[in-house]
Amino acid sequence: MAQYKYSDRLVQANSWAFDQDYKPGQSVTNAGIYRCRACGDEIVVDKGAAIPKSHHDHSLLGPVVWQLLIFAQKHPGR
Repeated sequence: MAQYKYSDRLVQANSWAFDQDYKPGQSVTNAGIYRCRACGDEIVVDKGAAIPKSHHDHSLLGPVVWQLLIFAQKHPGR
């Protein structure tokens, strides 16, 4: 599970981006931390990059499906 120390550096958002599912090999729209819905593993993926195809066996857990957990955003003006 993702952890953080400084709550004042995070903002809760209800963006549709957090509801999208991604399969291995699909390109993501947003840079950030993605969490596997089946096993809970987390990975970092750059904007426009593909979700890695390599992941451990999920035969007992179900399909590998990733969901955005933390959205990484550039500060305006930089």
